[in-house]
Amino acid sequence: MTNTQTNNHQENSIQKELNFSDKVLEKIASQTAHSIDGVLSLNGGAISNLTDRFIDNPTKGVNVDNDDDKLSFELKAILEYGKPAPQIFDRIVNSIARSVKEMTGKEVDKITLNVDDLMTNAEWKKQQSGNSKNEEAKETE
Repeated sequence: MTNTQTNNHQENSIQKELNFSDKVLEKIASQTAHSIDGVLSLNGGAISNLTDRFIDNPTKGVNVDNDDDKLSFELKAILEYGKPAPQIFDRIVNSIARSVKEMTGKEVDKITLNVDDLMTNAEWKKQQSGNSKNEEAKETE
């Protein structure tokens, strides 16, 4: 029993600090949101779209404000047409809050979802195949 108390005392005397970059927090939110049925894409603004042509950006469409351990996320998304956006949003909020808490120990204070578009799965797939053809054409020029 004395050893246990000593070990606890030693652990308590160590100052601990665990920090996460905004990119890590954004990545957790992005990957979590992408796993929700009804979320077709998270998309950023024009500058984000420009840089994404050259690099794979796993945090596209997600911004975090990390102020005094109060985390606020803002997401821009394309949702699937015909599916209930409020229910999708509730799943996004609950899943992101749970994932962030499990992986970082931090509490999420606010999540904002801006829906930029609604598309059917067929429209989404057609747009994606068109985008990849456009990218291939630009790379061969």
